[in-house]
Amino acid sequence: MWFGLQLHANLEIELYPEIAARAEALGFADVAVHDAPLRRPCWPLLCDIARATSRVIVGPDVTHPWFQHPAVIAANMAHLDELSEGRALLGIGRGSMYNFVRMKDPSTLVGLEEAVTTIQMLLGGDREEFAGEVFGLGPGPGLMFGTRRRLPVHFGTHGKKGMRLAVRIGDGIRVAGQWATGYMEQVRGWVEEAAVEFDRDLTNFDLITENWTYLHPDRELARREARRLVANFLPHLGPMLDFYRISPDEVEAARAASVHGDTDALTRIRDETIDLFMAAGDGEDLRKGLDRWEANGFHAVSFSGALGPDTLVALDMIGEEIARRRG
Repeated sequence: MWFGLQLHANLEIELYPEIAARAEALGFADVAVHDAPLRRPCWPLLCDIARATSRVIVGPDVTHPWFQHPAVIAANMAHLDELSEGRALLGIGRGSMYNFVRMKDPSTLVGLEEAVTTIQMLLGGDREEFAGEVFGLGPGPGLMFGTRRRLPVHFGTHGKKGMRLAVRIGDGIRVAGQWATGYMEQVRGWVEEAAVEFDRDLTNFDLITENWTYLHPDRELARREARRLVANFLPHLGPMLDFYRISPDEVEAARAASVHGDTDALTRIRDETIDLFMAAGDGEDLRKGLDRWEANGFHAVSFSGALGPDTLVALDMIGEEIARRRG
């Protein structure tokens, strides 16, 4: 199996190069950083990660062109690709948390496609004009530095239309919040349908499941904290809420806990709901979950977040499982 690591940008600053170096030694294939408001900016952290490693793929997972212009993203990606000696990968999506900054959600798939076109033109050294509906490029000198390499692109998306866009112009899909396999089985079907429609060979197309991870040898500790963490994400899971028939009461309980600090509301979030979206528990929970993914024909899993109450302990737990599976 392929194993990735998506770090959230709320850890102690000195941990990022240490985690990255250890992840590379443990056999992870990539180390990414989630780009989200109110957390550390992902770009300097990614530079720290690139300097601390020599083999893993590095990049944002994912960044969003409505919080920073595609030209800014292109400049950061070109810098990262040069610094990492060609190991950069662009993870991009429509974004979220617009309501927090009192911003009406401006994101569209048209805009997302135009953002990727703009970024790739700049990275490749193109100097042509591009007139999109949302994003574009006028006449000018283009990006003034970089490797002039068009980078691989992974889309962070949950919906069918986003999957079709990714198959048409991208190199992979990363679907967050997956520990049960049901929704990803539907995603795989969408991807295969789109491949037929666009005559796309999926041999080198990456279908990556990401789960929010909270592991510790003390299973009860991990499970207790996981309930608090899943509350932060549950209201934002869109079509997955309907797919898994998550009750409105649970969603409102999650919102009450995450937005308004009502910790009593956490008791209304079921254990079964945690297990849909999070790898939460001890080493045995991790092993059983990965066995389930492999048995259902999925071979790329990325672990996301702080990983556990002690990030390095949790990282080593995952590393032990990687070693066991690779013999």
